[in-house]
Amino acid sequence: MVIQSLSRYVFDELRARILDGRLPAGAPLSEREIGAELDVSRVPIREAMPLLEAAGLVTLEPRRPAVVTAVTRTGVDELYDVRAVLEPFAARGAAAAVAAGADPSDLNRSLDLADAAVHQQDWQAFHVHSGEVHLEIERLAGNTLFGCLMEPLRARTDRLNVANMRTSPTARHDEHVALVRAIAHGQVEVASAVAFSHVEWGRQRILETLASVPGYDPDR
Repeated sequence: MVIQSLSRYVFDELRARILDGRLPAGAPLSEREIGAELDVSRVPIREAMPLLEAAGLVTLEPRRPAVVTAVTRTGVDELYDVRAVLEPFAARGAAAAVAAGADPSDLNRSLDLADAAVHQQDWQAFHVHSGEVHLEIERLAGNTLFGCLMEPLRARTDRLNVANMRTSPTARHDEHVALVRAIAHGQVEVASAVAFSHVEWGRQRILETLASVPGYDPDR
């Protein structure tokens, strides 16, 4: 593997271990130990660390090992405050694009896959396809800078959602159904309002189950 793909490999491996709690909050990340375990040099590890920091998963300080970042109530509120601004913007753009002639079939297809996962009670697949619904909304909106802004937010949201995969999946899916319907019909203002409501309902669900998120620090 080239260096770039090695750094992505390191990022994906460490991200997975942080999300499922194998690397707990506050754990130091030794370059030597990671390199030995993943059979990589220090270069891709050092390249992966800023990506993990941008994703809100590690904290970097000069001349100290990186440590796994804790999940805090303040951090959750900050995340959802930003999402409550950005996601209605994306929904508006996607609905406006459909109203102007864009094809929402890929968005509808992602929703159908999520719907099938709900009926099969395959929560991992539901998590994946629900994420694809949001990605397709971003794609329809057509703003490339928006995708760059959302990338670190998606990683932060994933840390919360992975731990809450079984929390109210039907309600989450119903919110996506309403959102996709508004976008597919080119209803700009409705899509924006539904997207805002979806974020706020998501905030409420996360706060109710925050103690189950690996790395949650109730004192911060």
